[in-house]
Amino acid sequence: MEEGKEFGMRKEVEESHVGKEIENDQEAIKKIIASHPLFEVLIESHINCLKVGSEDAGEFDIKRDAWKKMVNTKSKETSSPNTSELDHFMEAYCMALDKLKEVIEEPTKEANAFINSTYIQLKELDEGNNLAT
Repeated sequence: MEEGKEFGMRKEVEESHVGKEIENDQEAIKKIIASHPLFEVLIESHINCLKVGSEDAGEFDIKRDAWKKMVNTKSKETSSPNTSELDHFMEAYCMALDKLKEVIEEPTKEANAFINSTYIQLKELDEGNNLAT
């Protein structure tokens, strides 16, 4: 019976140790990503996607400032070299966000073009009625 308790306690200690190592690794990875030169561009691209169609764009400016502050803090903490794999990921992610923004904006641009076209036609009709009278 004592052997079973001792084994169980040893297992819990080992699991706790592994959990802390994973947590430390995740924090290190977060710091490396946050210190990457394209991280701020990525955040900016993400916020620009969120702004499309949003009525309260000012809310995102506050979030952007908070992100910049966090990035500046984390980049001072970590001076790890960037890997080419991370470089490629960050570049691809930024490009994907830019394309997403364009796709999100497209229906709005089409709707605005339609509204402007309709407005011009209505204005021409109104001007034609004013000339006829």
